[in-house]
Amino acid sequence: MEFSWWLVLLAGIIGWCIGYDNIRLVFSSLWSRQATDLATLLPGHKDRVERDAELDGLLRQYPVDEVSYDVYETLGDAFRRRGEYSRAIGVHEHLLASGALSDEHRQLTILELSRDYAGAGLLDRVEALLVPLVKEHPQGLGARTHLLRLYEKQQEWESAIELARESQVLPAEERDSLIAQYCCEIAALHELEDKLDESKQWLKKALKSHSACSRALLMLGRQCIELKNYDESLEHFSEIEKNHPELAPEIAESMFFALTHSDDPTAMPKHLEYVRQRQNSYSVIKLARDAISRLEGEQSASEFFIEQIAHRPSLKGLRDWAERELEMTKPRDKEKVAAMVEMLRGVVDEKPVYRCNRCGYRCKQIQWRCPGCENWNSVKIIIGAEGE
Repeated sequence: MEFSWWLVLLAGIIGWCIGYDNIRLVFSSLWSRQATDLATLLPGHKDRVERDAELDGLLRQYPVDEVSYDVYETLGDAFRRRGEYSRAIGVHEHLLASGALSDEHRQLTILELSRDYAGAGLLDRVEALLVPLVKEHPQGLGARTHLLRLYEKQQEWESAIELARESQVLPAEERDSLIAQYCCEIAALHELEDKLDESKQWLKKALKSHSACSRALLMLGRQCIELKNYDESLEHFSEIEKNHPELAPEIAESMFFALTHSDDPTAMPKHLEYVRQRQNSYSVIKLARDAISRLEGEQSASEFFIEQIAHRPSLKGLRDWAERELEMTKPRDKEKVAAMVEMLRGVVDEKPVYRCNRCGYRCKQIQWRCPGCENWNSVKIIIGAEGE
């Protein structure tokens, strides 16, 4: 490949953008500070992005071709990383306007421009860019993924469902799971408005897309409790335990509440027998202990608790044991034991309950979509001495 002198000059633009603030006075003597508006993609659009006349003047001096493409992209990326979205937009608009890009580079540039617009908060422009690109290249994953993220951010769940359903590139299991989550989002909005019938219909759609959707089963189970359909709620919770046993701590309180109020007098004893035959999370152990105490007495409950904690020791279990010991401590030792209990409470209360398996984000309440990396179903309950 023949070396081009202008390629060196174009690469120097990157250095210019990095040291722009220091040499701004020099450029101001060569170019006026008059700014123009970037032409919008939508007719009559009110949003404006200020164009940098100095940058436009530099870009017009150098041609766009397959050789210089990487340099231009590096420049645009540098602007975006610095938060200078209008300049990043200017670089990518210049590339597209040149008409010298291959189809592959044109697609990549549109994706980069959509990231610029997203960073600048111009989300409708992102959609205007990506919708035609998805239709033009139905096999392309990049544009579809960006558009799905946009619909998620704007909470346009029905549009997201339609887009995911039409996908020819997402694996079937991932697509069905994603659609189920979108249906659950709509169901949650109806639930907030006390429209339980509409919410239930969307949850059924979620299960039709993904029969093992734990979120849909959990929401249905809790709705059944609210409607006092306890036996039906237990069916939903049992499905969660069968398909996602790691969620047992999340459903434990609701499940034991339903068992307590069930019309079937054998429901609780059967479940306690099932619990005794396995290792359990702390939340399940604690609730089962209380149920055993009511049905079989304190001695049987204490034996169960000690046996279970021995198999799965945890800070939460140690805290509960210390709290019970405090009640039986002699008055002269009570202050010392109380100090230890208070320390354990502080340690346990500060610990997060959930962690994202992808980015490590930690939180105390379940998040079906990680706030850190924006992935679905990656936030899991922490299991072990510091968790459940």
